[in-house]
Amino acid sequence: MKDSIKINICLNGHEQQCHNALSKVISEKLLLKKIEFYERMARVSQQYDERAGVDLNSLTINKLSLNENSGKVDVTYLWDAYHDFEDISASAQVQDIWRFRVENNQAVFKLDLPEQHLSHEI
Repeated sequence: MKDSIKINICLNGHEQQCHNALSKVISEKLLLKKIEFYERMARVSQQYDERAGVDLNSLTINKLSLNENSGKVDVTYLWDAYHDFEDISASAQVQDIWRFRVENNQAVFKLDLPEQHLSHEI
């Protein structure tokens, strides 16, 4: 089982010294590649409810901070779960911070994956 994911966002053609422009590019490209972050989002959500399903379209970038060669993205997204045997539904918003490094004209995200808990119904 994987314990981390690595996602690269290409920054070729963008000025590395202009942090505002670079932050905007990283934010835009991150949203375009949101499916690649799904496993992280799903595993974090399943820490709240083992049946949690992530709403990818709810992914929002609240803030992106960028230093010389590193940064972090503060994101939120929604999950929901339905327990049909009890006729109960649950949902919540997750706030998470994704750290990255800027190297070789790429923003490189290496994110830990929480332990996956598989449930089995009888």
